[in-house]
Amino acid sequence: MSPRSFFLTGPLPGLIFLFSPLQAHQFSSEEANQVLSDSTHSYREPAHPSYWSSRLPEAQSTCGAGSVRRSGSTVTANLDLAYSRNRIWNPAENRNDTVRLRSYNGCLAAPTIVVSPGDDLHINLTNNLPDEPTDNCPKTINTPSCFNHQNLHLHGMHVSPQGHSDNVMHAILPQGGRWNYRYAIPSDHPAGTFWYHAHEHGATSIGVASGEEGVLIVGGKRRYTDRKNHGGVADLDTILHDSSGEPIPERIMLFEQIPYGCFTDKTYKTLMQDETTGIWQCPKNADGVVENFHSQFIGSRTDPDGTSRDAWQLSRRYTLVNGETQPVLNTRVGRVERWRMIAGGVHDTLNISIIGTRRSTAGGGPHPPSYAGNDAQAMTCDGETVAQYEIAEDGLTRQSVSRKDINYLFPGQRSDALVTFRKPGLYCVVDQGGSTLNTVIPLRSRPEGKSPALIAVVSVAPEDGNSMAQQPESEARIRKLFEQGSEGLPSFVRARLALFDLSDFAYFPPGGEPGSDLSMATVTHRPTAFFGSLSMPLAAGASLPADQPMPDTSINGMIGLVENDLVKINGVSALPFSMDPTHSYHVRLGDVDEWRIGTHTMGTGTSAGQHVFHIHVNPVEIMDIVDETTGESIFTAGGQCRLQYRLNASGNTNDASYSPEYCDQRHVFRDSLFVKPGFQTVVRTRYDDFPGDVMLHCHILDHEDQGMMTYVTVE
Repeated sequence: MSPRSFFLTGPLPGLIFLFSPLQAHQFSSEEANQVLSDSTHSYREPAHPSYWSSRLPEAQSTCGAGSVRRSGSTVTANLDLAYSRNRIWNPAENRNDTVRLRSYNGCLAAPTIVVSPGDDLHINLTNNLPDEPTDNCPKTINTPSCFNHQNLHLHGMHVSPQGHSDNVMHAILPQGGRWNYRYAIPSDHPAGTFWYHAHEHGATSIGVASGEEGVLIVGGKRRYTDRKNHGGVADLDTILHDSSGEPIPERIMLFEQIPYGCFTDKTYKTLMQDETTGIWQCPKNADGVVENFHSQFIGSRTDPDGTSRDAWQLSRRYTLVNGETQPVLNTRVGRVERWRMIAGGVHDTLNISIIGTRRSTAGGGPHPPSYAGNDAQAMTCDGETVAQYEIAEDGLTRQSVSRKDINYLFPGQRSDALVTFRKPGLYCVVDQGGSTLNTVIPLRSRPEGKSPALIAVVSVAPEDGNSMAQQPESEARIRKLFEQGSEGLPSFVRARLALFDLSDFAYFPPGGEPGSDLSMATVTHRPTAFFGSLSMPLAAGASLPADQPMPDTSINGMIGLVENDLVKINGVSALPFSMDPTHSYHVRLGDVDEWRIGTHTMGTGTSAGQHVFHIHVNPVEIMDIVDETTGESIFTAGGQCRLQYRLNASGNTNDASYSPEYCDQRHVFRDSLFVKPGFQTVVRTRYDDFPGDVMLHCHILDHEDQGMMTYVTVE
């Protein structure tokens, strides 16, 4: 059975590379054909590797440890894609579920790779999955299939999209296909949290939902005093240390959602479900798999009372952290940690809160698992909220710290936050319940919204064993960290940090100056990108834009439009989302686009829905978010979020104006944006370098597989 405590720290002086923070049980070839026996699920702390020193009690894992190495400025990772058996703890059944999934190096979460700006990253990917039956492959465009064909994407990285770099148009065939990816990481690349994952069109969601994903960290060593030698770049990492110079501990938290199910036969046609409730079932010792796109991603059930439940809700699966279910994390009172959180799920929003426990006989929230200790079974997760002080989104350092009680993470997004605890005891990391309007879950699929769910538990010990010591407020601890870390820097820099102003260390576009953005840039084009989906089932008489291939009507097809001068549809200059390269939207190096991004119906038989805009290679800056009902910005002239968007005054969970996930997004740079009906997001991006075909798509990955993806050709 896998250990329960597995987080790693970093970056530490002299550390060459890090591995996946996952310690999953891996099966030998002999074990693979044996029946697994259940074992008691309890917390067990692994031994520390001899080369690791840490202020956190958890040790890094060894899953995939030998697959990443550094030689000078070259980092090499060898990934073997194959079926592997692992075990996932299932709290509902109080047992380990056996799963047989496509994975890298036999891990439920792939090895973590750490690089530096200016490095060469080599990823050698071998596809040892078996060939597929002819009824599943070859496929027609926008029809999910050929699940054993695959490739790789470095999500959020500013690298070339061509050749052997971040090229998601090259398919690596099963039965030994190999592709050697070569990425030249620019010397001015921002330091931050990124990730890599499967990206073959038609097989992306199956791959990512099987665990074909891992974390990619770009370490930051560029100091403020040397910024002139680095194009003005200074990395926030260099001031995140205590008075002795020791970097603060870090936790890498890859949130995965693996919808494994069991089927009646090897064709994976019929999912095992309770006839009355529709809840997925897996007999003891049966293999859970991810093989049926329709059943495991877009399937739903409507009960006699009209209640509708989507596939993830019916699965009763749990959000994993680096391949582990509800792990216990250990820390001490007053310690400031950096949490690197990655939303690696396919189709669900995470509303992350850190909440204290309190004694309760009645359930007011989720209960910590019994193995968390401290009489956890008598506790509920509905106590004091611990603030998250966000310093970066999608790997890019913010202009200012954003304090969050709920951290909204949509598929593909990342958040780096500073976290500290004032009191000892147990705390819950919870995926909070919420309105469907603030999630990627369509209202028709889950009209009652989402319920809170436990993701992890934090066990906080007293500082230096003194449980009575008075601790300052969390905000004061963060300010003290900035004060200690910036000692010796100019007084105006320290003064800004005391106000949580990160502008001296924030991301800025290449060619600019620290603190600058694209506000004063000369806009070259003003395109639009609107998302929509076909109704399910497809309504009679549905009309689609010209030249848009009709998706498989047995599934929920996806469509969209990109404004362009090449094609006119009903008098509007537009291009359909299409994987046809002749329908690509064209720009040139040096162009600045100002996009308006939204979600609309596209004609009879279509609906708008919620989506996640993602663009490869070039991040975008959010200039404004406009309420379509008023035509006005949700922000005041001073940049503050207007009251009606911050507060749900009506108490109605489906209050259309309530949009707290948008309120701190003005002038934030990121690569993945939440899009929902009633709002348009205005963003700017500049194509500074890297010509080639850049993908633009919805990062609800089952939407992408069904056709919600297109090209931006940079010439």
